[in-house]
Order: sequence, then C-alpha cells, then structure tokens
Amino acid sequence: MIVLDNVIVSMGFSPDDSEVSGQVKVSLKDAGRLRSLTLECRCATSQRVRPDALLIGEAIQQLRRSPRVRSGEVRLEFAKGLKPIETARAA
Repeated sequence: MIVLDNVIVSMGFSPDDSEVSGQVKVSLKDAGRLRSLTLECRCATSQRVRPDALLIGEAIQQLRRSPRVRSGEVRLEFAKGLKPIETARAA
C-alpha cells in the first residue's frame, strides 16, 4: 500500500483549543488499484507541533493500525518525494 498524496479537507479546534480535529483525504495505490480514503482525525494540540502536522500524523497512524498493515499482509509505504506537511498546506 503506497500513500501517494494527502490533503486536509477540514480542520477545527475544540472550544478550549485543547484538541484539533478534521478530515484527511489520503490517496493510495493498493494492489495496483488507486483508492481514496477520507479519515476522521482528532488529537490533542501541542505547543511544539503544527495542527496540520498533528492531523496528518494521526491519519498515518490510522493507516498503520489497519488490519492488513498490522498483520503484515501489506506494507505501508510512501511515494518517493512525498512531503506530507507541504501537501497538507494545499487544503
């Protein structure tokens, strides 16, 4: 499974700014087929990490927790030259 691209579709903060949430659209090549997934992401905010980076990181963690990746059936790889955070800014 190769991650080709990712884009933050939506992003928002909790009323007290302690959490960031949003949707991350991930384009994949899986078993020769192109797929697109939209993942719901939520995580605690950080003074050291940008909110877009937190959401992209959470999306990647969700992909790593998928049954096929966890079982070792497929490996999670990234397209050559993919810069997830720069891509995320396009949203």
